[in-house]
Amino acid sequence: MTHAPPAHPAPPSVADVARLAGVSPATVSRAFNAPALLGAPTLERVQRAAQQLGYQPYGLARSLRRRRSMVVGIVMPSLRYAYYAGTLERLQALLAQAGYTVLLISANHDAQAELDGVRALMAQGVDGVVLFGRPLHDESAALLLRRGVPHLRCWSALDGEPSVAFDHGAAMADVVHHLVGLGHRQLALVVPFQALGDRLRGRLAAVREALAGHGLPLHPQAVVDDGGLDAPAGREALRTLRARGVTATAVVCSNDLIAAGVLLEAQSLGLRVPQDLSVTGYNDSSLASAFEPAITSVDTPVELHAQEVARVLVAALRDGEPIPRIRLPTELRVRASSGPAPAART
Repeated sequence: MTHAPPAHPAPPSVADVARLAGVSPATVSRAFNAPALLGAPTLERVQRAAQQLGYQPYGLARSLRRRRSMVVGIVMPSLRYAYYAGTLERLQALLAQAGYTVLLISANHDAQAELDGVRALMAQGVDGVVLFGRPLHDESAALLLRRGVPHLRCWSALDGEPSVAFDHGAAMADVVHHLVGLGHRQLALVVPFQALGDRLRGRLAAVREALAGHGLPLHPQAVVDDGGLDAPAGREALRTLRARGVTATAVVCSNDLIAAGVLLEAQSLGLRVPQDLSVTGYNDSSLASAFEPAITSVDTPVELHAQEVARVLVAALRDGEPIPRIRLPTELRVRASSGPAPAART
């Protein structure tokens, strides 16, 4: 006796989702193709019904009709930087809400890998590209521009680039003005330009310029630029500064992990923070406020950054809006790790 193969139930349809959610099929279609047109309660009801039924929109057919891939490429300099990871996670969620899937490339701070990644994304037919951080290869953004692929740079950007970024130069100037206002006249700078692939060294130029405005120099020996991005690198940086005979009363660091390492090394050497040495970080991570002493840091808000990148990119992809040049605000969070310079204190 021959048994017929078991019948497979038909996949849930738009009509099924509409019945369960109590809306029209057109509303279900809008929920997946133009969610911004729906109110939050309706969108949530449709999404909940789709999840309950296991419904998935037929993305290939939809993208062919619209002549879009509904995929956004993201090129990261590295996945080791905590700030980038936080922004990426939030950005991916926001783009998913708008109906886009993310295709990720990590260049591992290699210029050729960045360019190859951009070429691979274009070959996949992505609708747009987000470039994270400072340019590693001069041709990456230029190639996207020539091919007419909507793109923007985020976190850091050059003047005139389509971008949503922070003014890191202004932020570093705020740190310098804060420390000079506390009486510090000798500063050291720890920024791993080599590890970051930052050829332009904009933060170094900003610190030099801000100090020059106060009539103060930044000695070459007071700059440590060849370390890593973590706390051990901060400890090593302070050892390097002391081995060079640098007598700075404040150390400016490019992230909070490096600042924490400098603090730990200072404490192990019997230096009091901030009585003997002030230390500042960057990005205002959760570590900064939890550390002892709490670290003075620059707040570069992840949520605002991700929201603006998503908003600008989706407007360009859906409506053909030109991508502007946006500079997001930063704020110096003054905490216990920075205080009056020893001479000013006495």
